[in-house]
This record gives sequence, C-alpha cells and structure tokens, in this order.
Amino acid sequence: MFGFIASPCARCTSESIPIWRGTFCGLARVLAREYSAPARLLVNRDATFLALLGLSIDPSPPNWKNATCCNPLATPYPVDDIHPAVTHAAAVTVCGLATKLGDDSHDEGGLRKLLSKSGSALISPAVGKAIARLNTTSFPTASVIRQLADQEHHEATSPIQADEATARSFGTITAHLAELLGLPQLKPELEKLGSAHGRLVYWRDAWDDQKPDLKKGRFNPYFHLDPSVIKERIQSTWADFTSALTELPLHRHSQLLTHIGENTRHRHTDFLGLETTTGEKKNRKGKRGKNEKDGGCCNHCDCCIPCDCAMPKRGTGGSCFDRGPCDGCDCCPCN
Repeated sequence: MFGFIASPCARCTSESIPIWRGTFCGLARVLAREYSAPARLLVNRDATFLALLGLSIDPSPPNWKNATCCNPLATPYPVDDIHPAVTHAAAVTVCGLATKLGDDSHDEGGLRKLLSKSGSALISPAVGKAIARLNTTSFPTASVIRQLADQEHHEATSPIQADEATARSFGTITAHLAELLGLPQLKPELEKLGSAHGRLVYWRDAWDDQKPDLKKGRFNPYFHLDPSVIKERIQSTWADFTSALTELPLHRHSQLLTHIGENTRHRHTDFLGLETTTGEKKNRKGKRGKNEKDGGCCNHCDCCIPCDCAMPKRGTGGSCFDRGPCDGCDCCPCN
C-alpha cells in the first residue's frame, strides 16, 4: 500500500516482521471496526510507521492478541488494535483522506472533481467520528486544519517553503504521541521527526507530479526553483529525519525501525539524490547474487509480508511469503 515509508523486507528481518505485520494489520482492524469495513483499504505504510513509533517509545509493552486481518479463516497471529498510537494513526488516516479529496475537488476538473466531491460526501460520517476521537485526546484539530489551509499562501510567497504546511501538520500529528503516552519530554524529538517526514512526503509528491502538473498548469515547486536548491532541501530534510529517528529513546523494535529507515533510503535513492558508496555498491551486488542463488527476497524492495490475504501463485498453497521471493514489489494486498 501507499506511503513514503518503505516496508521492511520479510526475509531480511524475519524476526521483526511479525511486529510490522501486527501493527499494519492492527491498524487495518481499527479502521474497519471504527470507520466501516471499506475503511481498512486506507491502511498505509506512513500511518503504520506512526503507530509503530508509538509502540516503540511506550514504556508499557504492546497488548498483542491473536487475530486475523482480512481473511477470517486464516491462522490468527499477534496484532495490537487498541494501543493509543494505533487508534490515533487510524483517525489521522481517515482525516487525511478527507484532506486529499478536498484538495482534488479544488484542483481537478470534470469527472475527477465530481468524484472527489462525491467521495467527500460519502466519507463525511467517518470523518466526523475521526475528528471527534482526535478531539477527545486533546489533539489540536483546528490548528492542523488552519496549517493545511495555509498551503497556497506558502506556495505563492516562497516556493522553497511550500512544504511548510505539510511539515507542520505531520510534526503536530507525530508529536501528539507524547501527549497520548504521557511522555512530554519526547515532544520536541517527535515533532522534529514528523516535520521531516512531512517535508519528504511533500517533495516526493511534487517530484512525482511534475508531468501532470505541467500538463494541467498547476503549481509545482520544481518549476520555480533551481534543482540544486531543491536537492539541498531534500537532503538536509532526510538528515533531520534519520537523526531524529536515531535520537528517540526506544524501548523496543529498534532494529526494525533502523531497517525501515535503511529500506526507505534505498527505495528513494533517485529522489533523495544520495551518493552510493563503492562499498554499498559491492554489498548490494553481493546480496543480489546471493538472493538470486538461494531464492531469497529481492534487495531493498517492498517485499511482501506474511499477511493472511497474500495471494498464492496459481497451483500452489500458502502465501507469497511462504514461497520466498515475490513476483515484484507489494505483491501482497495487505502490505
């Protein structure tokens, strides 16, 4: 599923992958339980990363229970669908969809505009419930809405700061984990991490949308800034993201979060514009050869995780994870 954050490779982190799966599917379960069955389709990596952060910094251990995600006939596995960070991520995800549809109804035309407006009307009850849940946890919902409303102002006045609204929103969302878990001392670090994450999301979207934005005459910071300026902005933001993640005092899952950071870096190598050292190239080449030889997973890609809804190859049993390598990235609908 979508998101800037890359999912961990199932074979490379076999010991930690149940944690990612349990968080991912726990989030899907909350979306379905609280906001309707179709809402589970909104589950994504960025929200899973947010929930996993909360599980990792919380001094209290997660409340794992055996359950299934999409297939009720599958073998149950540990998930956490009641932790405050997971329910927070679910509510934010629903509100994020509302924001996206609102932007599309403003930017698009014709059928897309109509579909966006129709979608906004359909999800209105779920959005209202999500906002109410956020408000009960003292989340500054009104402030975040105002921050997002400033998007066009930032774009018009300073293209290099066009990422500011997204950065502030993500920073507020991530920093709220400190409020939820009674860890006020972690708020600055969490806000720094969330802000960097938001900037990276903004610039990656702008990078991907250059052709459609040019065709439709929409604003895109890549049309107004020197490439070297953008590159410096992105790389300094990535440095902020990695340093903030490293500085967080984690009670668990540090290896998993480290691997997620590394996998995210490799997934966005071209976008980040980071140099690959000779040692890294040799290491990657060696891993690729070994994986191809022993049937392991592909190197630094979003390999499928052992979700109960993974689609088996025709004529075989089990999931793609059971078979080893996937036939490409994100072969599992639950990933």
